[in-house]
Amino acid sequence: MKKWSMLLAVTTLSFGLVACNDTATPTPGTKTEQTSNLTLQDVFKKSMEQSESIKSLSAYIDMTQLIEVPSQEISMETTSKMDMDMVIEPLSLYQKGTTSMTMPGMPSSEQADDMKMESYMTEQGFYMFDSMSNQWTKLPSDMYEQIMSMSQKQADPAKQLKDLEAFKDDFTFEQTDSSYVLKLAASGDKFNELIQKQLAETMPDMMVEEQELLKEMNIEKVNYEIFIDKETFNTTALNMIMDMTMVVEGEEMKLAQNLKSTYSKYNEVEKIEIPQEIIDNAQEM
Repeated sequence: MKKWSMLLAVTTLSFGLVACNDTATPTPGTKTEQTSNLTLQDVFKKSMEQSESIKSLSAYIDMTQLIEVPSQEISMETTSKMDMDMVIEPLSLYQKGTTSMTMPGMPSSEQADDMKMESYMTEQGFYMFDSMSNQWTKLPSDMYEQIMSMSQKQADPAKQLKDLEAFKDDFTFEQTDSSYVLKLAASGDKFNELIQKQLAETMPDMMVEEQELLKEMNIEKVNYEIFIDKETFNTTALNMIMDMTMVVEGEEMKLAQNLKSTYSKYNEVEKIEIPQEIIDNAQEM
């Protein structure tokens, strides 16, 4: 289960825009005067250009994951709700939210309470609050670099723009009064290769054993829904539903993930600094 937990941290897949020559289909209720003639290729180009000007942003992540091991009748559901601020240069993050874990079928009185999560990641290091001990902890530098890479990939839509270009023929392209909407339903070997590539980039120091685990991963299906603001060409929301399986130590594990994320406050987040009190009193792991 430890190996599986490590991989879960980065199974929030990368998202992107793609290039083709179709204009966006207006959804019901879209006003004629708000209809755009830009193609998907146009939107992709403008979004990439806009991403170069992004200096900071905020994100809200709402994610539910259900893990099942059918042979052992194990079922575990995790729900995370997280607010996140990010500054691009120097790269720094602040996250705060809650995580809860439930075992379906277990009496409610035996279920664990919500666990509060709070962390800072800056050039000064990675500091995390442990709600169980009511204590801040400074994590090792190697863990800081790995988790920073994971968190940046999740929080920064500008780094997610090109990864799905291989699926450009599979996208549908729609528009509302204020947004371009990209949708994709994907599965198969091509998508598995993409996920393995992303994991390798996020965790370049993976052990050989961990790399072998990726080969046992199979994406059953994944559905994306990406919203791009018509005026700014910033990503404003991204939703993803994914079903996947993996064999770990001979046991098949199933993962169902539902991710909803919104992005806001582009270039409004100021410098992220770790309070001196936290630095002075944190215990080193």
